[in-house]
Amino acid sequence: MTDTDPQPGPWTRVGTRRRALLPAVAVFVLLSLGVLVAAGSEGPAPRAPAADAGADTGADTDRSPSRSGDAHPAADRSPSPARSPRTVAISTQGGLSDGLAETVASEQDVEVVTVVRGATLGLIGTVDADGEVVDELPDGWRFPLEVLAVDPDGYHEVLGVEDVLSLAPDEGLLSESSAEVRRLGPGGELRFRDGTRITVVGVLPDEVVGAAELLVPTESPLPVTTDRYLLARTAEPLNGPGRARLLELAGGGSGLEVGGEVPVLRHAAGVMPPARLKVHFGEFAYTDGPGRWIHQGASWLREYYAEESVPILGATECHRDMFPPLRAAMQELVDRGLAHLVDADDYGGCWAPRTQGSAALSSHAWGIAVDLNVAGNHYGAEPTMPEEIVQVMAAHGFAWGGDWPVPDGMHFELVVDRELPIPGQ
Repeated sequence: MTDTDPQPGPWTRVGTRRRALLPAVAVFVLLSLGVLVAAGSEGPAPRAPAADAGADTGADTDRSPSRSGDAHPAADRSPSPARSPRTVAISTQGGLSDGLAETVASEQDVEVVTVVRGATLGLIGTVDADGEVVDELPDGWRFPLEVLAVDPDGYHEVLGVEDVLSLAPDEGLLSESSAEVRRLGPGGELRFRDGTRITVVGVLPDEVVGAAELLVPTESPLPVTTDRYLLARTAEPLNGPGRARLLELAGGGSGLEVGGEVPVLRHAAGVMPPARLKVHFGEFAYTDGPGRWIHQGASWLREYYAEESVPILGATECHRDMFPPLRAAMQELVDRGLAHLVDADDYGGCWAPRTQGSAALSSHAWGIAVDLNVAGNHYGAEPTMPEEIVQVMAAHGFAWGGDWPVPDGMHFELVVDRELPIPGQ
């Protein structure tokens, strides 16, 4: 890869609401050694953006994208079953095991179960209800969009969401966060890489649609095939043995969340869903790089990518909004005489634009996660992270991967849509 790839011609601007779109220039500097190690044999890491990052894909660069006048969120704000302690979500790394839904449904205390499928698909354009283009990307570029697919009857039975019952195969619902990022409302249209077009027929609160960027029925032509999590309603709130029983049925690498204990009841509920992450940290378009690496749109890079010095860690590449909490956490460790607990030579990096082994993007692609003490805290292994580090990082807004169903002990991810509990306190 050269330092500057050739630039195609400009993407023309049409209409009052259409963005100026240009393919991004692949202008990068080498990632830190720790990130290169994390990449393994997947090819060289991308280079960091130069100050004049050049061409622009038109990806949203606002920290909090403004919602268009088309979006009309639901007016009913009464408590929903999604926040009930009788509603639980069970997920397994890589997808639910075959037959799990039937097994859980057969439990005496379980009243009803439904499965939610999920996938990250490539969105290439959007049009609002008036037919005006909101987003349109050049060939080869896409926005990563999390799509959830539900059985309308089952989803309604568990969560009481009436809007899903009337969904046609080519229709979908947006969460409020997704509508904010997309600048779309009812009547808008989403266009995907495979040629599928989905019409938006409603915008609902995040909590009732799993904060989905798009929720569709399982009959949708979109390829959403992985059973991502199941929702179950129990006769009574689960006690400790009840939770343990359902986790036992789900098998290793599984997690269970209870309504009202997390902001959004879904899989990976311990961190921010993609739609909320984009509201706070922006959205980028991307195209493929070597292996799992990607090339991000230059507009997002110019707005959010930064390299600054952090106590203990030294020069670090992250999202610009990552530095205040990260610097504060590292400085607290220094001030408390705990700096020796972080091995600066075993730092795995922050910004690393890559996927997670599927189409889903790693939070490192946004530069909102750091890997500390890598050697003793590999993915899937028993973590060896000192408790003092976990406590200090939690106090500054970082969720620890060592608590996940499949532990990732090196991983600390910035979470800004809730206050995190501090272990041991």
